[in-house]
Amino acid sequence: MVVVVFVVAGLLAFGLSFWLTRRLQRPRPATSQKAPAGLQGRSPQNGASFPSFQNPPAGAPATDLDCQVRDLLGQGRLIDAVKRVREVNGCSLGDAKAYVAERLP
Repeated sequence: MVVVVFVVAGLLAFGLSFWLTRRLQRPRPATSQKAPAGLQGRSPQNGASFPSFQNPPAGAPATDLDCQVRDLLGQGRLIDAVKRVREVNGCSLGDAKAYVAERLP
């Protein structure tokens, strides 16, 4: 009986350490300190910081991604716009949704 308890406890400890090691080795996208509009006052999870999504200055040409997102939004394809942002930037779903929400008409 005691041996079974030690085996189960050892397996749980091994599983937890394996999971934690894999989770900590995941690459994270480069981020900055500024929170996207609508997320100010909320703290990011896991100590990460929010990526910087800034609109181009007045008179400057919009980036290709901005044009693509605005075109998709103009066609009513919100989900495709979020997918495109995630493909290009490699950011999380929440960050991509915030990026798209800033560009909603």
